[in-house]
Amino acid sequence: MAARLPDHHRYGSASVTEVLGDSAAAAQVLEADTFDSMVFLNRGDSFEPHALPVEAQFAPGFGLSVGDFDGDGNEDVFLAQNFFGVDLETSRQDAGTGVVLLGDGRAGFRALPPREAGITIPGEQRGAAVADFDADGRLDLVVGQHAGPTRLFRNIRGSAGVRVRLKGPAGNPTGVGAVVRLRFGERYGPAREVHAGSGFWSQDSASLVLAALAAPTAVWVRWAGGREAEWPWPGGARRLEIAAEGVYPK
Repeated sequence: MAARLPDHHRYGSASVTEVLGDSAAAAQVLEADTFDSMVFLNRGDSFEPHALPVEAQFAPGFGLSVGDFDGDGNEDVFLAQNFFGVDLETSRQDAGTGVVLLGDGRAGFRALPPREAGITIPGEQRGAAVADFDADGRLDLVVGQHAGPTRLFRNIRGSAGVRVRLKGPAGNPTGVGAVVRLRFGERYGPAREVHAGSGFWSQDSASLVLAALAAPTAVWVRWAGGREAEWPWPGGARRLEIAAEGVYPK
């Protein structure tokens, strides 16, 4: 290739056939509709695609965590970015600093600038997980890096929510696969799943932090396997443990 395309100008203006040379005839041709990082909304019989903001496209995404970081009742996203393991002909993909995407509850997201988010990670971000590490009712974030230190970001600006932890059956003590929603009168908040594994080799805390701008009136759970139950929310409670037989304020 160096003999056929001796400089960057020739390489950049060459067709695929010219780049591949004699190998072009045997090459397999594949096509992609889009390279955007996207969110797909489950509409029951199909998935509805929505491209994430341009800041999410600056570099490849790896770990992804979903949670309500600002506590406004709408789910937000953190996306870990960057990839340095490229070949000699490709510049490393390092334009991402880790992006926080605030959701509006209607599939729209606003990317926070690094200064506003308080997050700047120039390295190769990989796994990401959310948990209330300091037990203040706000969702904190931990991000692992390839060949770099793990970073912990404490949430100090979001509105404090309530914490819910499930007590599952033997063999599934944290209730993996269950879905939890708070009820506020006739309205329900976002559904949050307890899952084993999230993003790139990471796992969010099994203790869920749920936004509560008003006092919840009930908590609804669909356990793994499909059984549903709902209990009144104890007045003044900020932390609950929920088992199949009832709710226990903490």
